[in-house]
Amino acid sequence: MRYILGIDIGTTAIKGAVIGEDGKIYGSRTSEYPLTTLPTGEVEAELSLYIKAFINSVKGAVSESGVKAEDVKCIGFSSTAETCVFLDENAQPLSNVIAWMDMRATKEAEYLSAQFEKEEIIRKIGFDGIYAIHPVSKILAVKNKSPEIFEKTRMFAQIKDYFIYRLTGKYYTDHSTASDHGYFDITNRCYWQEMLDLVGIKKQYLPEMVAPGTEIGTITVKAAEELGLTPGTKVNVGAFDQGCGAIGAGNIKAGIASESTGSALVTVATIDRLNINSDGSVPTLCSAIPGKYMYQPYCTGSMIMKWFRDAFCEKEKKIESQTGLNAYTQMDELVRLTPPGADGLIMLPYFQGSGIPEMNENADGVYYGINAGHTRGHFIRAIMEGLAIALKRMLECEAKFGANAVEIRSLGGGSQSEAWCQIKADILGIPVKVVANSESTPCMGCAILAGVANGIWTSIEDAADQFVSIKKTYVPNPDNAEVYNRLYQKYVEITKALDPTF
Repeated sequence: MRYILGIDIGTTAIKGAVIGEDGKIYGSRTSEYPLTTLPTGEVEAELSLYIKAFINSVKGAVSESGVKAEDVKCIGFSSTAETCVFLDENAQPLSNVIAWMDMRATKEAEYLSAQFEKEEIIRKIGFDGIYAIHPVSKILAVKNKSPEIFEKTRMFAQIKDYFIYRLTGKYYTDHSTASDHGYFDITNRCYWQEMLDLVGIKKQYLPEMVAPGTEIGTITVKAAEELGLTPGTKVNVGAFDQGCGAIGAGNIKAGIASESTGSALVTVATIDRLNINSDGSVPTLCSAIPGKYMYQPYCTGSMIMKWFRDAFCEKEKKIESQTGLNAYTQMDELVRLTPPGADGLIMLPYFQGSGIPEMNENADGVYYGINAGHTRGHFIRAIMEGLAIALKRMLECEAKFGANAVEIRSLGGGSQSEAWCQIKADILGIPVKVVANSESTPCMGCAILAGVANGIWTSIEDAADQFVSIKKTYVPNPDNAEVYNRLYQKYVEITKALDPTF
């Protein structure tokens, strides 16, 4: 049996999974790290926290699997696409890691957007403008506010690029990850030189660019010793986590969309080619499948649920510590006892700005329609319904450009909530299918990419068809259609009314 180690570098955790050539997960380990969030919108963490989590997850996954190190033939990577690391000539960090949702660069994003015609920005990066989440904006913000860091930087890396270097001694990135950077040309699949010149980024201080799923080398002796692996184990560049998750969910053809309700709520629709009529309102990125593209709208996700749990669910957390009954499971029960529509309570889930279609980075979260009869169950249900409506609006935007979904594959932490999945099905009006091992789909996706490149499987499509299975399907309940249609219209009205005030 040959095995692949899939590594997913997420917002607040790193997961490693050992996957056999039979498609089964033999061992996994997730290691979390805290982010520091400031009122000014800055979100960051020390690189050492990522390194510790990386080592723990890799060694833990291999240990749990019971697999011999020499039987792990290759390593695949999945990661966020906008988490910045500034490294000096010795590959040492010059600052904390800047997380993808960091908003310090709002003014820089506005400046960069104003330097190019909108049509050129759409053609180059697939967005209708440059945003604060884009690494190019973050780099310019560092240049403006901490010029000494910018001047000393010898590698403007993303978090996946850094760990690839740590394993191989070389910096690589891929088309899908780079296509959310703001300085990558998605049409010609190369760095956007005009943008690099404007910001002052030298191309030699950026990783080498390759197609997603490219096998780029082997791990060094030092890395092998540190991780308990065999020198010569192949390393694959992998891809953007949302693209890997789509592969791991079987979202590789028209009519299927996938949604991931993790820290961010993201939906992905795979498309064969760029849409020449795109107005940039729906972000278009390079897919994790070489040569293809994907629509990828997004907004703040289940981090809102975590906020509510931490701020208002002391009782449930105490019960969890005493009995092991997960606090989120208890919150699900409160939602089940609350009627659809949450008795008029509506939540706009704009904790890090609003997503598609508004894309207002200044938007804030809103509870609307509070009355004395509302309980915590109403507030939790309103979060779930608000995010389901946000998902519906994103799918509608994709449909305008021909990506019509007849089913949606659900993955990420949110897919573990039965109440939430049913709410999504009711509001979307299409079946929601939870993928088996849904919490490991990015690891599965990057493992498929690595396994195909290594010759373990013949193609991405064959591997996905063979190994992706559905655990449970949620069918829309027609009895809830009317209340959710009214809720949807009210949600849109409130958003339009408040959008200019943010």
